[in-house]
Amino acid sequence: MKVLKLAFALVLATLCTSNLSSQSSEWYIGLSLGTDWMDVLKQAGFNSDTVCYPTFLCLEEPEGYRWFYDLDTHTGYGMELSIGKSIKEFRAEIAVTLASNDIRQIYDNLTFLDGSPVELDENSEYSNVVESRIGSISFSGLMFNAYRDFRMTDSIPVTTYVGFGVGVSRVQIEEIVFRSDFACINEPCNDPHVARFNVLQNADIEDWVWAVNVSAGMDYQISRRVLVGLKLTHRKTDDLVQSASYLQHPIPDAKNTTRVSELGSWSLSLSLKIKR
Repeated sequence: MKVLKLAFALVLATLCTSNLSSQSSEWYIGLSLGTDWMDVLKQAGFNSDTVCYPTFLCLEEPEGYRWFYDLDTHTGYGMELSIGKSIKEFRAEIAVTLASNDIRQIYDNLTFLDGSPVELDENSEYSNVVESRIGSISFSGLMFNAYRDFRMTDSIPVTTYVGFGVGVSRVQIEEIVFRSDFACINEPCNDPHVARFNVLQNADIEDWVWAVNVSAGMDYQISRRVLVGLKLTHRKTDDLVQSASYLQHPIPDAKNTTRVSELGSWSLSLSLKIKR
């Protein structure tokens, strides 16, 4: 409901520009396609898991665990579809944005919930194989952008511009996978049913968060109604925080919470604008 209200407000804000002076004003639609690359993201998670696992040294029953990863993203794609109106040297537009990047997860640290380090039992008679990965992160947003144009002379049909935008973005992370399998190193071992400690999660998380962007670009007017150009944009969004369940866990109905932060990205795209 909040997203719908914001979208309605953005539409009204743009339509209201039609009540301003129509002199030197015109509507346009725009399309931008290009690459999108992100800074290194941070992933932190926690749960209230009270299990001391067979390969850990626990002085007392844990209250939970915390884990930390760096997320290195691959260069992905970005797209923007917009409708706007220019009034002299200013423009206002509503834009739908899309972007997606694959992720490589880099392990950083594991602690108990209170922040104390988790130590491994070097004399454990059990083995533990861990797999942890993330598939991709994607953004789909609704932005309200405002621009200031700097037109060249009539003999040079080039316009440069700077802009600022605010809106909402649906951040989605696909395939958060964590698998931890336990087994006896040598048979027999004290606990032949050690597999009951196995953990498996394969979840997708998503949420709507606030987003802002700044941009700069250049358009070349190839005809009275058509402009082509280049656009550079930097986007920042709020942290994504969501809880998800496990497919397998020694505690029934256990959940954990994931926070992905430092969600900043750059995009460089080719743009096309068609004036009404």
